[in-house]
Formats: sequence, C-alpha cells, structure tokens
Amino acid sequence: MVFGKEVTPEGRVTLVVVICLCLIGAAAYFFAGERIPRWGLHIGTVSALGIISVGAALEPGGSTILAVLYIWVIVYAALFFSPLATAVYVTAIAAAYAGVLDVGPAVDNRLLAWMAIFGTGAVTAAVVSGLVSLLRIDGRKDPLTGLANRRSWDERLDEELARAKRAATVFSVAMIDLDEFKMVNDTHGHAAGDQLLRQLATTWQGMVREGGDFLARLGGDEFALLTPGIDEAGILRLTDRFNAAAPDGVTFSLGTATWDGTGTAGDLMRRADQAMYQKKVEHRTPTSRRRSVRGQRDDDLSRSGHSDGAHARVGRGTHGDRPTLRHL
Repeated sequence: MVFGKEVTPEGRVTLVVVICLCLIGAAAYFFAGERIPRWGLHIGTVSALGIISVGAALEPGGSTILAVLYIWVIVYAALFFSPLATAVYVTAIAAAYAGVLDVGPAVDNRLLAWMAIFGTGAVTAAVVSGLVSLLRIDGRKDPLTGLANRRSWDERLDEELARAKRAATVFSVAMIDLDEFKMVNDTHGHAAGDQLLRQLATTWQGMVREGGDFLARLGGDEFALLTPGIDEAGILRLTDRFNAAAPDGVTFSLGTATWDGTGTAGDLMRRADQAMYQKKVEHRTPTSRRRSVRGQRDDDLSRSGHSDGAHARVGRGTHGDRPTLRHL
C-alpha cells in the first residue's frame, strides 16, 4: 500500500524507480552546487513534476492535496528560469494535473480543482517572474551612473564573443580609467567626483550606437566599452569623441583590444587592461608628455598614442564651451 492505496507490483517498481531517481538527483545537486549546468536544473524540475504527479494519482484525495506541491515547482522555475521556460512549465503542470484528474481518484468537481491549481500557478508564475525581472535589472545596473555594472558587462562580453565565433565577425573592447580621480575627490569633494562620473556616463552613453555598443562602469573610475562589428580604428574614433566631450581638465587612460578570432573573453580583457595600464604609467611619467597635434602650448596636458591597442587622450583646456571641474 502506497499513499493509502493498493498498488500493483508494476506500479511499485515504477514508483521506486522514480523516487530513486529523485534522490540521486537531489544528492547530485547537493554535491555539484553551482557546477550544475542549466539542463541539469531542468532535469531536476521535470523529475519533481513527475513524482508529484505519480503521488497525486496514487493517493485517494491526493489529486487535490499533493497537487498543491505543483506550486512549488512553479516558484522554482520562476526563480531560476526565463519567463518563457516558466510558462512552459505552467503549461506542462496544467496538462499533467489534467491527466492526474483523469486517471486518478475521483474528485467531486474536476474542473474546479484543475482551475484552482492552474489559476494559482499562473498567477504565482507571473508575480514571481515579475519580481525576479526587476531584481535582475537592478542587479545589473550601476546605481550611481545608471550604466551596466560589471556583472552585466561580463555577461554581454560572453554573448558577443559567442556571436562573433558563430558569425566570424569582429568586435573591440576598450578599458577607460580616469586619471587622478582621487585628486578630484580630495580637492572638490566626493559629491563632485560622483557628479563627474554621472556626467561622463550620461554624455558617453549618448554617443554610442543604441542597441549595438555597450558601455559599462566596472567600478570606481573605470569604464568599459564594447563595440560589435568595429575594429580598433573604429573604437579609437569613438573614444576620441569621448575625450572631446569630457570636461576641461578631465583626462583618462585608454587601452583597446580587438578580437582576432582566438582566445577567451578573459584574454581579450587582459590585453585591453594591459594596454590601458601601460598608458596609465606613461601618463604618470613626465617624459611621456607630448605636444598636442592641434598646436596647443607646451603646458597644455595633451597626449595621444596608437601602439599595441593602447590609446589615450587628455582633456584639453582650449574649448571655450566645455565644462570644467569647477562647474560640476
């Protein structure tokens, strides 16, 4: 007797197999942790759906009592899967419960019982998926500037790398680090430093291609730019515009890298970061200062470079309509 009802030998074997599979899956989840692939999560979810359906079909009254556990499957799906996948699970549960009501113990009002589970599950899925979507958006946005944060950047870079591999296309990344940003905070206060970061983020975001280029704040005074379909020359032209729009006296060091068809996202970031760090060191060295090609005075801090994917621009002080730190 299982769940209060006599079960045939074949039914016992089936039930034992299902339970063992679920226990094995639970043990695998426990020991594997975050190493479980996405498809592994789906297998566990489907297994849970199956064991609930079997139990609800075997126990008298279980079609309405154990069926409540379907809601937990829906909550799990909404937390860990996409809204589309969650909708698929809600549909699968609706179909499974309809089958349980058809072959399981008699229920006074099958339609009402089915609508109660399906309706509750659908509403739960919508609410939980909506809350998760809001949390995911907030969790991928830098609260100070409104740009994408490091987590969002890493995800987008992996996506773009996979797309470039499939389509054999090119893309470039740039690492941007503000020069002497600590001095801005020390001299003008942290409020001015925050305002500068917001101003640069807003200005630069308006210069990138909407729906194509991707600008993120990685943390502190460090930004990153991703340009799909653009080679090194193209991303340098765009960052030149970044420089031209920066407030007077605000400078940054820049390193770029273009995907050459090999390597990982981490390799690409290391190349850009090393190029940026090289320029950062040069900016701190007096001998690295060069006269501006625009004919500015020797005391204007203006320099440019095009070497090994590294490039840098320093804010010039000759644009009359350009804001300065004093205006922040």
